[in-house]
Amino acid sequence: MSEAYDSARKAGRRQMKEALSRGESPFLPSLDGIIPDHASTEGMAVGTIDIPLPLVVGTRTRSRSSMFSCGFLPIADPGSEFAVKWSALYDAQVSEGIRDPIVAYEYLQRFYVAEGNKRVSVLRWLDNPTITARVARVMPRDADETEAESYREFLEFYRVAPIYGFFFSAPGSFARMARLLGRDLENPWPPDEAKRLGTAYRLFERSFEDNGGDALPSTAADAFLIYLQDYATSDPLRASASTMDERVRRIWDEFVAASPDKPIDYVEHPPDGKPRIIPAIRSLVLPAKPLRVAFIYDRSPQTSGWVALHERGRIDLEKRLVGQVETIAFPSCSTGGAFDGAVEAAIADGSALIVTSSPRQFEQTVRAAVAHPDRSFINCSINLTSSAVRTFYARMYEIKFVMGALAASLAKNHRIGYLAFSPIYGSISEVNAFALGAALVDPYATVHLRWLSASGESWERELLDAGVSVIAGRDHPDPTDPDTPHGLYRIGEDGSVESLAIPVWDWGRYYELIVRSIKNDTWQKDGTGRRERALNYWWGMSSGVVRLDLGQDLAAGQQRLAGLLAKSIVDRRLHPFEGAIFDQRGTRINPEGSPRPSNEQIASMRWLNGNIVGRLPKSWELSRDGRDDVEVSGVISRQTDEGE
Repeated sequence: MSEAYDSARKAGRRQMKEALSRGESPFLPSLDGIIPDHASTEGMAVGTIDIPLPLVVGTRTRSRSSMFSCGFLPIADPGSEFAVKWSALYDAQVSEGIRDPIVAYEYLQRFYVAEGNKRVSVLRWLDNPTITARVARVMPRDADETEAESYREFLEFYRVAPIYGFFFSAPGSFARMARLLGRDLENPWPPDEAKRLGTAYRLFERSFEDNGGDALPSTAADAFLIYLQDYATSDPLRASASTMDERVRRIWDEFVAASPDKPIDYVEHPPDGKPRIIPAIRSLVLPAKPLRVAFIYDRSPQTSGWVALHERGRIDLEKRLVGQVETIAFPSCSTGGAFDGAVEAAIADGSALIVTSSPRQFEQTVRAAVAHPDRSFINCSINLTSSAVRTFYARMYEIKFVMGALAASLAKNHRIGYLAFSPIYGSISEVNAFALGAALVDPYATVHLRWLSASGESWERELLDAGVSVIAGRDHPDPTDPDTPHGLYRIGEDGSVESLAIPVWDWGRYYELIVRSIKNDTWQKDGTGRRERALNYWWGMSSGVVRLDLGQDLAAGQQRLAGLLAKSIVDRRLHPFEGAIFDQRGTRINPEGSPRPSNEQIASMRWLNGNIVGRLPKSWELSRDGRDDVEVSGVISRQTDEGE
């Protein structure tokens, strides 16, 4: 028996003791122990390929599993026939290499050996990264729904890039990885690029684990997506081992912030605005320089109503803080090159704070923040995680609750229309709050939901046919079609449009509060102790960043209704999501006695209230703009297509 066998056996025995101390089996799992009837299935031939050795986790039959530790190291007695054969294979590998492929069954991306267990054990001991195998695939039949769905996504990826080892936590991750690499899941990837991806991922995985990734609840594949996002413009697949390790350490806080056990910190109210004593004294001695702020928009104010709102807020900010702030705007930066150029220009201009106005810019913003840690970056979005970029949004669902109640008081036939653009984080809470507000006034009210980003949807005709005349439309005007009504309006029998109420996003007020927090150091205080947490400002009516402007012709009773509800929300005596709430299936969302939903639960809602007529759209039903929205910040994915 070789000295190698003796050392490997001792290591195997240690593995067994450690497994027992954790309450785990000390032996290898077997495929027939996982799916007992697999022996009757030959499996689908995959071919002879090199497979990652760490993914070879067990044996095909239970009878062979007891010959190895749970880490595939030998445990048989030194004088046994097994030990002699293992030692002979070890000598052959060291002298000339083992060339014969093993035979393995793949099940859910893990491999179970039918022939060649000792070869696997030898190569494991020698720390080989891969082994050649003739592989047959066993399709899951009894796997749980989440596991089966994840595997279906893997198979879609494997068809275009045959690489094993990516274990993602979230649906849609394979599609996101392809997008980050400029590819898709429909067309085969060039073999060289697929090979580079596999090599880069193995380098990343090792560095991630060496730096403590095993202690995080996220998988290495989840972290790899963040790496691809943050280094998308730095040729992420060609990094050397040392460069990879430096990058992993540099963005480590990003991995921690994205972990499931690190929930987003939602800041519901702005700071009190009282300056700290030292900055106040300093300003008396030496006049403070104006804070320079850059605004980078993905579109133009002339073509996007959303960008126009933020541009109006930028201009209003300068009027509110004359002499204290100077701003510069970069419109139409939708491409990566235009965005990166705007960031460099903003930094050259001396901007200390860089603002981006769309969730579609989130990944670019994080990438810029990682590259420029001496500047502050904020992105207008919600429920997206990054320790390098703070996000901000408004609790518009508060306004929508009031609008829903007002709409129900005006709809004579109990039918109300609601137009949403795309199912992104935060938008479902606004729909549901509107429906709950309507039900508060009229228990028979129904809200007919339509999606503006759904391709080919004729919502005007559908709502007209449904007898709907009171409609909650876009939140803001459309610069390309200024005659299109927005806010809450009523369509008369003659086709005339009466404006009833307009939701207002006061971004000037929002930006003023953010700039004041930077100048009086509360911005820095907000970040203290949150270095590894995602920080999301989510201010509402009480902060003055959103309000509802009522139409002048509304009856006095309806104006009073809206005023009472708004004041009750501001005074925290009323919350839109308190009380019994039932979804479209009749399932109670909040069990009796439970507190109101958390901010994260509100922001990431995927259900629709019981009085809503409509559903979440399928991703393939959306326009290109809608798909772009949900790709980054959506509550549906191309794979899951949730839509009840």
